[in-house]
Amino acid sequence: MRSGLAMLVLLFAAVAVGAADAPKATGTRGGKPVKFPEKGLADGVKATLGLLESCHDSSQFDADELKKALQGDHVQLVFPEPVTAEVLDKKVEFAELVFRLPIDTGVFWVRNGEIWRRYSKYEPKKVEAFEAWLRQAQPAD
Repeated sequence: MRSGLAMLVLLFAAVAVGAADAPKATGTRGGKPVKFPEKGLADGVKATLGLLESCHDSSQFDADELKKALQGDHVQLVFPEPVTAEVLDKKVEFAELVFRLPIDTGVFWVRNGEIWRRYSKYEPKKVEAFEAWLRQAQPAD
């Protein structure tokens, strides 16, 4: 079974303990900073991990590429404790996830400590739930 379900259980437990223990979801859309409401966060994490777990390609990390992604449109999840996803039949632990937008050319980067990994070529059928969550983005204060 995919570890995304385990992550979802951990997320609900964290939300029950308190918002300070929940993942932080932020990003940039249309060149403007955004945040995501706590109410849809569990579904957003589930959709994001589902998309990540469907990736078919892993490639070398490029710091300049990540820097450009963070300067452009992207979504970023930061977890209070590392989470695990199964990508390319391997368990990958990470505390931070960055997804470069737009979706049709999107790339994932995940970080565990100082180690970054890059994933791409995800399943199109997994995009719909992720897009639905992206529509919940609100302007950051």
